[in-house]
Amino acid sequence: MGGTVEVTGLTKSFGRQNIWQDVTMTLPPGEITALLGPSGTGKSVFLKSVMGLIDPEAGSILIDGVDMVTAKESRRLALRKKFGVLFQDGALFGSMNVYDNVAFPLREHTRLSEAQIRDIVFEKLDLVGLLGTEHKLPGEISGGMKKRAGLARAMVTNPEIILIDEPDSGLDPVRTSNLAQLLVEVNTATDATMLVVTHNIELARTLPDNLGMLYRRELVMFGPREEFLLTDHPVVSQFMSGDPMGPIGMSEETDHGRNDPAGYDDYVAGPDGGTSVMTRHSGARAIEVLPRQLVPHSGAVRAGGMRHRERVTQGGSHLYVADDEDRHRVPPVPRPNPLTRALRATGDLFALGMDTVSLSFKRPFALKEAIEQFWFVVSISWLPALLVAIPFGAVIALQLGTLTVQIGAQSFTGAASVLAVVQQAAPIVTTLVIAGAGGAAICAEIGSRRIRDEIDALRVIGISPVQRLVVPRVLACMAAAALLNGLVSVVGVLGGYFFNVVVQGGTPGAYLASFTALAQIEDLWVGEIKAVIFGFLAGVIACYRGLNTAPGPKGVGDAVNQSVVITFLLLFFVNFVITTLYLQLFPGKGA
Repeated sequence: MGGTVEVTGLTKSFGRQNIWQDVTMTLPPGEITALLGPSGTGKSVFLKSVMGLIDPEAGSILIDGVDMVTAKESRRLALRKKFGVLFQDGALFGSMNVYDNVAFPLREHTRLSEAQIRDIVFEKLDLVGLLGTEHKLPGEISGGMKKRAGLARAMVTNPEIILIDEPDSGLDPVRTSNLAQLLVEVNTATDATMLVVTHNIELARTLPDNLGMLYRRELVMFGPREEFLLTDHPVVSQFMSGDPMGPIGMSEETDHGRNDPAGYDDYVAGPDGGTSVMTRHSGARAIEVLPRQLVPHSGAVRAGGMRHRERVTQGGSHLYVADDEDRHRVPPVPRPNPLTRALRATGDLFALGMDTVSLSFKRPFALKEAIEQFWFVVSISWLPALLVAIPFGAVIALQLGTLTVQIGAQSFTGAASVLAVVQQAAPIVTTLVIAGAGGAAICAEIGSRRIRDEIDALRVIGISPVQRLVVPRVLACMAAAALLNGLVSVVGVLGGYFFNVVVQGGTPGAYLASFTALAQIEDLWVGEIKAVIFGFLAGVIACYRGLNTAPGPKGVGDAVNQSVVITFLLLFFVNFVITTLYLQLFPGKGA
């Protein structure tokens, strides 16, 4: 029998907008439940709350007795292994082909051989009609095929709880019917607890054992399909009949108080071919016909369906209906405080940095990913860094050379130029280039994964995005910063030497002598340490903004811009702190 899902008193808001309040429902184990509601009522938000991807302000979500709201993230990751989730757009990993996408959960959480994994993957692909497309990338298949591939991945580990978001979107009517039949077959074979979010009325009338409806920030009705479809509740009846006349309008903000014209009658065809009159109360039409529920083609008995019928036939009503007195009560949502938001964001960024450090030493290590990211960051950053290092070294040499001539200290030009380049210019130039090139690309990549639900898909599969995505990218930025800092230091010193000796007529011997006499090995180390720290900051900030990208392409663009600006600002502040501490600790050897 499937896992248990008990939701009690759930309330969620975004900013000042309340999505829904005090939602309470229990998904009967092993049965199929469908959640309905007009667009914008928070059905997908509810689904992500059940998965523990979104934290509500109040309430509890018990998964087999464990509260997803209060559980630590490590416990949530373990609980999510019980889930199989089909996201609205499939949420396939863009860098993997269809086969690898479906095989991914098996490779991560089982010790099956590749031959065994291959058999399971091909079985699931055959089930959803995708045999022959296993070698294609997500960008090479249609939206409907992505959804079916996502369903195959959701089923590959035989989960106890299956959550499905808009299974009919992107599918034609025939494939929608086939998918609904497939869900029945899956439930028959696995006895999993299933929750389906849908707008498709025909699917809602024929697929589930239970139905619920969200409307105007609350769960207005929840219960067995047999009772739900026969209700005369005005909101439910209007939605199930698709009638434009009734309490539901184009916008939820204007729905309150909306009713049909008084005395409006609806004429429908009667069973004898004539017409009969059905009086519509409060603008809604009562649904009188209970359609036949889908059954397995194999003729097998669906255990969840049997338990459902036994429960319904025990007598009494099992239908929950929201209290009219509380129908439009909305809890007050405090106005967001800019200072509070800034402090919370700072805390979240710090927490991500600490998680990155701790998970860097935890198995399994994403070594291949780290090497690939290191090569990527270096490949797009080394040439700009070197090109910037030359004028930096030249400017420093020219400025210091002019100054030392004016005060009669030409013999110190070499030491001053080299120390300025090694301790200050090289780490800053390196990190600015990494943040502007590699960091921006990392932020855009993770942000794109975010808006395609790939990050949520990782978390649902039971994998920490921090460990899988953030750690290798931060380590790559740190290693790239250390390498490029050395190259930039050499180029900057050579550039300073050239301009001081050739352009300003300095003495090569005096330049080198002052450098070797005054520069210390600690000066080289402090430059490398700065570069590593700055690389860590650039990587963490890029990943943080990517993980918190707002929806849409504009959200990704804004996140990239913010990551670069924040890195630049924090870079100069941290550089000041490190330099001050160094000069205090090593006053005789300071830069």
